[in-house]
Amino acid sequence: MARGTTPPVDADLTVDASTDGPDEQRLAGGFIADVVRVGDTVRRTPPANLDFVAALLRHLARVGADVAPHHLGLDARGRQVLSHLDGRVPWRDREDATFFADPALVRLAGLIRRLHDACAGTALAGDAETVCHRDLSPKNTVYRDSPAGPLPVAFLDWDLAGPGRRIDDVAFAGWHWAALGEGADPVELGRRCRLLCDAYDAAGPGVLPRTDLVDVMLAQIEGTWRGIDAGADRDEPGMRRLRDLGAVDGVRRWQHWLLTHHDVVAGALTA
Repeated sequence: MARGTTPPVDADLTVDASTDGPDEQRLAGGFIADVVRVGDTVRRTPPANLDFVAALLRHLARVGADVAPHHLGLDARGRQVLSHLDGRVPWRDREDATFFADPALVRLAGLIRRLHDACAGTALAGDAETVCHRDLSPKNTVYRDSPAGPLPVAFLDWDLAGPGRRIDDVAFAGWHWAALGEGADPVELGRRCRLLCDAYDAAGPGVLPRTDLVDVMLAQIEGTWRGIDAGADRDEPGMRRLRDLGAVDGVRRWQHWLLTHHDVVAGALTA
């Protein structure tokens, strides 16, 4: 099903949309999907894989994973309806350094581990290790204040979720919660990735194949700019806007930087 089409409505999960209009509060972000708040719910453009996302969010709610909003169905306009999560989302890069501090990274790793453990061995994961979010970034993360500073409590935007390897989400978080490119410190990137891996491994049995992590990041970064480029060529509005804003060139520079500093990052990661 193509993004933007209206999926069939599951009658027992339909939510009335009588509060459309002036009671809607447009939320920050929503670069690809339109996102508004209505009372204690969030209404958004449904993902292309709505059936999978709905099943995943129901599963996470059923097992008490507490890492995602609840899927409440569709409203009369065909929008996905989710529970609203209180907290703060860092929409602007580096708006507050505490969002990226070590305590936040440790909690982030614990949330990722909770997601993966909740899905491993389920029908949702199929033959894969687990189900991955596949788009982990600060902009898709809800934080709440604590004595240690703002800490992640849940993830938003599950549109790309699907079966995958545990290392995939950890690697994706590694390059989204760190600086890359000109002026960045490759040793610091490696240290932050090591902290993520250590905290993830400490949260349960098994050890991540961290020697693969830099190569996984490189593949993800290349896939990101190629995906934006291809989507823009298909005239997808969100991808076209991203390319017009220079995202393709910017992410390609990150890829070149990480290729150049591959061994330094890997050394700091495995030290």
